[in-house]
Amino acid sequence: MDDARKSLSTYAKFLKDVTVRCLAGFFDTWDGSKFPGSLGPVSSWTFVDYWTLRRRSAELFRTNVYAKGIIRRLVWNEVHTGIVATPTPVGAVLFPGADEARAAELAVEWGDRIATQFDLYSQTPAVFDWGKKDTFGAFQARVRMESLISGDGIIISRIDEETGLPRWQWVNGDHVRTPDDFDERDGHYVRHGVEFDRWGKRVAFYVRSEGADGWTFERVPVRGRRSGRLISWMVYGGERLVDDVRGEPFLSDSIYMLKDLDRTRDAEVRAALVNAMIPLFLEEEPNRITASARPTDMMRAGAVPPPPGAGANPPPMSGRVEVTPPTDKLDIMNPGTIYHTPAGGKIQSFQTNRPNVNYSAFEKSIIAVLAWSHGLPPEVLMLEFGNNYSASRQANNEFEVYLSRFVRDFAVSVTQPMYDSWLTQMALTGQLDLPGFARAYGDAAAWRTVSAWKQCTWTGLNRPSVDRNKEAQASQTLLDNGLTTYDIEARRHSGLSFAQVMQTMKRERELMERMGFVPHTMEDNNGNPVYGGTFGSSGEDEE
Repeated sequence: MDDARKSLSTYAKFLKDVTVRCLAGFFDTWDGSKFPGSLGPVSSWTFVDYWTLRRRSAELFRTNVYAKGIIRRLVWNEVHTGIVATPTPVGAVLFPGADEARAAELAVEWGDRIATQFDLYSQTPAVFDWGKKDTFGAFQARVRMESLISGDGIIISRIDEETGLPRWQWVNGDHVRTPDDFDERDGHYVRHGVEFDRWGKRVAFYVRSEGADGWTFERVPVRGRRSGRLISWMVYGGERLVDDVRGEPFLSDSIYMLKDLDRTRDAEVRAALVNAMIPLFLEEEPNRITASARPTDMMRAGAVPPPPGAGANPPPMSGRVEVTPPTDKLDIMNPGTIYHTPAGGKIQSFQTNRPNVNYSAFEKSIIAVLAWSHGLPPEVLMLEFGNNYSASRQANNEFEVYLSRFVRDFAVSVTQPMYDSWLTQMALTGQLDLPGFARAYGDAAAWRTVSAWKQCTWTGLNRPSVDRNKEAQASQTLLDNGLTTYDIEARRHSGLSFAQVMQTMKRERELMERMGFVPHTMEDNNGNPVYGGTFGSSGEDEE
């Protein structure tokens, strides 16, 4: 009975398949092709050779001027000296008993304290970096550059026993490999050096290093087994699909193009060299060549008499003519070398259409495609700006959009987790007394308090506008007409919120008053200070 059922099921599937194939002959199927076969068959491969991509990308960065220029341009503009942390604790959550104004003021004061401590920590390599070499800014630049070149890498937090604070280690993605002796137990498995549990969650990375005993592997967990603290995570150099285990190099889709573009440039440079080395030829005329003519000699530049044997009875030559052996090697040629032919030769100029006069336009078109594919303005990537204010401003604005998105993504994937780990260790070790943090840290229901203390704003390179006066006037016009807000304009020009700017300005005015400094903006029409206190508008305290 079971065999009969299986046979019927198989026959039914066969009939269904035949029916579908027959119907496909009567109806068109939309698969993206304009006509049958226009796009070719769909590729079924899913394997990505991460190792080869990383090696080729690294080689391209070392040898290709275009790849090196693109990567450097990105890192110098994206990270610059490092994106800056501005702690912004949420006063309404942390100080519920105070009124709104007082809670905001307390939050700013605590933010300043945290910022001071974090600056001291991040600017001390012996405390911050695992190798005791990099500051926070230098660490960011290294992470970004190597993740762009190699596609990814991992950041490891290692708690220092003396300070109780995390020291940070960056591991290039090329060192994250699958060990040969991995034991797949409890449903765990490893793919490209990343260990997953039975539910597909990342639980560890395997770092390969070379020592006295050869290659060794270290298993680095993602989180602590008991504390749940984040220990390591992977940083990617570009976009990836959700099921991708590793990241691809930033220029992986352009390696062949950049390689050939660099070869073309080298060929054009060599063509220019040949043009300079060989100013002219003496072309042979077959009907005038004598029997005694001998092969062409390459002679030094200058007035050179015909070679011996050019005529039946060559006249005696006075002086000495220096002749080099026939060769085509450019390394022994002097500028202005002339190829001398036998008698009856005809002078011909060397080709003047090389290097190609259109190469510059071709080069720009290729770089423009690369810039466009990565969301970058070509003007910024090539550092070429026209005299048109509107065009330059638009290119600058487009790059601002790119940078603002980068700062957000980089903060989420790199700097914010590092800041969270540092702040947690500072609070739990008692080096920074944050009210309510330690009590709320172990209570899942009090997550709002922990999150309110960890809030932080990250600011990247504040690129100057094309014309700051015009930008400021435009902002003022929008404010006067109610078409924008002070907070929007403050973030656009300084990267800080309007509340942060006002609180900072308040403290600066108090400091200026104590120091006796009176800026022009704080004077009335008579030149007297307009803030009160010691330097009042009446000027009585100055007598």
